[in-house]
Amino acid sequence: MTQSLPSTTLAVDPAWIDAYGHLNAAHYVGIFDRVGFELLSQVGVGLDYTEETRCGIYTMNVHVAYLREVLEGDPLALQVRLLASDDKRLLCLMELTQTRDGYLAATMEQLSLHVDLNTRRATPFPDALSAQLARTVAEHARHPLPKGYRRLLPLQGAR
Repeated sequence: MTQSLPSTTLAVDPAWIDAYGHLNAAHYVGIFDRVGFELLSQVGVGLDYTEETRCGIYTMNVHVAYLREVLEGDPLALQVRLLASDDKRLLCLMELTQTRDGYLAATMEQLSLHVDLNTRRATPFPDALSAQLARTVAEHARHPLPKGYRRLLPLQGAR
């Protein structure tokens, strides 16, 4: 049985609306960053991991695709899937769906680097976490990707 992808629900806050009457581009990124980070705790690299180990993931690169606008009060769902990992890096895809009408509003690919916060340098994931991330990547690969999605960020080249 395939486990569900980490997800949560929220609604478009009136404070996030811009002069065009829709969710401002910066707030999409804010949602992906803030809420997506909270969801990453479900795969082992959230705030609890950072507090326990003094290590965490730094965002190295993002690609946001704004697919369809969302308006004030629209109900949203955010889900996160791991696309790839290696000894120091993690590539994930976050999907923001407007749930009332059932459409994908935006996606964000995020390439992150595992960093020791004491040295402020990249460091390998602990072996157990690396193995857990690899298992999660395999599990998440069983879920279909959004229609029309094509991966844009490579895992290589971020050392």
